[in-house]
Amino acid sequence: MEEYTGTSGEATIPGEGSPAAPPESPPGFLDLIYGVFFEPRSTFRRLSANPPLGLAVIIFTLVNLAGALAGGLMGYHLSMQAVPPYMGMHWLTPVAPMMAVAGLIFQYIKWVVVSALLYLTASLLGGQARASGVLTITALAALPGLLMIPVDVLLYLFNVRGTGLTAVTAILGLAVFLWGVVLVVLGLMEMYRFPAGRAVLVVLLPPAVIVLSVIVLLVIFAAGISSLLPLAG
Repeated sequence: MEEYTGTSGEATIPGEGSPAAPPESPPGFLDLIYGVFFEPRSTFRRLSANPPLGLAVIIFTLVNLAGALAGGLMGYHLSMQAVPPYMGMHWLTPVAPMMAVAGLIFQYIKWVVVSALLYLTASLLGGQARASGVLTITALAALPGLLMIPVDVLLYLFNVRGTGLTAVTAILGLAVFLWGVVLVVLGLMEMYRFPAGRAVLVVLLPPAVIVLSVIVLLVIFAAGISSLLPLAG
């Protein structure tokens, strides 16, 4: 069969298409952040072959560190504004740094536990992927939490407290949480080549099993307590 040379000088065979394109380079730090926010599905598809776990851990750490600092600032602000002192939260001032560190450690523990549950569930549902891929997805899904930092700063500057503070943080916190869940679903779809329904099932099945187990344990506990109590006449 006759070969011909393309414009790049590489020999090709007629009827068998052009040479394979070189592998796409992994995204950088800012490209990864931009992609997760504005092009999540294509970004996760790009990461599926070689998940950048190290870079994802750095981003996860920076996001949670910034959140801990903003939360500590808000806690300090609330403790300073409490009047009278015995009804306030002045006790938060000395323990605020320790609470921030404990919160950061808790985020790491939650990240590992959630990733392990998702990996196990996806494997049980027929998926095949590396654990580093799931860890990367869940780490990058923390990025929407950055949006709470300017909110905390604005609440601090405008001295928002009481019901207003609770309402704003609750609504925005729920929105950020749901955004993160959507990012995890999209990441699982690309990492495991799952349809949307199966990816949603991977996310919902672990908490559903945990809640059901707690309910069953409570029912068993209540039944055991009631059997020990004397029957009413």
